[in-house]
Amino acid sequence: MCRCCYNTSLWSLAYPGDHILFKFSQFFLGLMFLFSGFSELKANRKTYAIISFSVSLFSILVFITTLLSRKG
Repeated sequence: MCRCCYNTSLWSLAYPGDHILFKFSQFFLGLMFLFSGFSELKANRKTYAIISFSVSLFSILVFITTLLSRKG
């Protein structure tokens, strides 16, 4: 994974309301971990697959939460 993915995901967690680009980068980071989990599962590395699926679920839930959050 590239460092850019990590930086944009950390930026979107730190400032969830600033830029819509960062919200969607969080979503695509979750998709990347989801596909990584499938490839790890196919390679019969179940521990890494479970970790990838867990990170993917967390990342997509953060995306949905920040997308649905209202500014008061």
